[in-house]
Formats: sequence, structure tokens, C-alpha cells
Amino acid sequence: MYEFEIKTGKITIDQDKCKDCTSFACVKACSAFGRQILRLEGHKPILSTSLDDAKRICNECLCCELYCKFDGRDAVRISLPMPELVEYRRKMGLEK
Repeated sequence: MYEFEIKTGKITIDQDKCKDCTSFACVKACSAFGRQILRLEGHKPILSTSLDDAKRICNECLCCELYCKFDGRDAVRISLPMPELVEYRRKMGLEK
């Protein structure tokens, strides 16, 4: 697994799934909608910048995950923890 932090979360890429990918959808999506922090190396997506820069410049558009899911190999997962969501849902009566 290839992981790196972004402003409010983490991106995880299962590079084993990328071996058979022909679309490179995550890299294309990052180029089109994101901040071009992904590039290909050895048929696998990796950061095109440092870990610190990735955390600072990623705009968290979520496109790398969505495009990989629908046009790639479903290898990208974005985790954006929202601990305050549980309290909000409780206040709204959606959770007990």
C-alpha cells in the first residue's frame, strides 16, 4: 500500500491493483481537476512532489478516487475523518 497524508486526511493506493491498469485514471484526474500531485513510475501512481508539499497543495477534490473507481482498478481510497459528524448526527436525532 502506498499512503500519504493530505490536509484533512489520507490517500491510500493499492499499487498491486495498478499493475493491470491501462487507464491511469487517478493520475489523469489529478492532472485535470487536482493539483498534479500524482505521476506514474513503473506503471504505478506515486507522488510527484514531497510528502510535505502533497499535504499542503492537494485540493482534496476526491477525483483520483472517483475516476479510479469508475475508469481504473478501484485502487484509491481517500480517508477524511470527521469526528464531529457523530455528534452532529446525534443532535439531529439520526444516531442514538
